[in-house]
Amino acid sequence: MPSQKLVRCEIRRRGSTESASPRYIPLEIYGLWEYLMSSKHAFEVLTPRASLWLDMEDSPDAAYAEGQYERVTEVTVFVYSERDDMFTRVCRYFPSVDCETVKKIFLAHYDDQEGKVRPQIRERAGIWIHREPAKVGSA
Repeated sequence: MPSQKLVRCEIRRRGSTESASPRYIPLEIYGLWEYLMSSKHAFEVLTPRASLWLDMEDSPDAAYAEGQYERVTEVTVFVYSERDDMFTRVCRYFPSVDCETVKKIFLAHYDDQEGKVRPQIRERAGIWIHREPAKVGSA
């Protein structure tokens, strides 16, 4: 069962009173992503929590109660780079209930232009597991 370490956080425009919206970011790039979102795009990044995203292929949701996970879809785009003469893999994770809407925004960054190779898209359903924060105590 493929898995990915993701950080779930919420973002909103700095100074906004609107509700924050969830984001799922691969752990290995989270620090850079958080820096860019806060310094370049003027977002507040709130309540980060790391856990695992599990591919639904082996039905991992059967092992968890409904409140123990969130449905998250992995969207992978293979974008052709003329400069490198090869495809580059770009992978993002979206709340499944919002996937179609957010996917359109995401794919707008990779609009095919005349004469270019059209990006290939793959989706995989999965779940992000809720974890309790580690308790630090004296032994």
